Amino acid sequence: MKTVLVVDDEMDIAEAVKSILEDEGYKVITCANGREALDCLAEARPDLAIIDVMMPVMNGFETLQAIRNTEAFASLPVLIMSAIDPSVRPQTYDWAGFLKKPFSLDSLLKQVHRLAPLAA
Repeated sequence: MKTVLVVDDEMDIAEAVKSILEDEGYKVITCANGREALDCLAEARPDLAIIDVMMPVMNGFETLQAIRNTEAFASLPVLIMSAIDPSVRPQTYDWAGFLKKPFSLDSLLKQVHRLAPLAA
């Protein structure tokens, strides 16, 4: 079973994404901010992280940089979700996909299935 880490301070969104992905067959762990996400990375060992940009404590860009600077997770696929335009990112930010909020169920599932495909 593939594990997805969902990081969003809006718990309604995190819980909705969790429910959708669990229905698809994924194990889902939710965190409310980047600091929590970094703390649970080692234990969770996710196959994919879905990270919101605008969060307190540690925003999504800071979280992404911390993940990339951790050798064990440097190649972890990260799907960024935000209402901001993705073109504002500095070139040093390396993510595998972007979901513009609000996003459709179809666009979420397409990205997740592409980045962490379930076994056939």
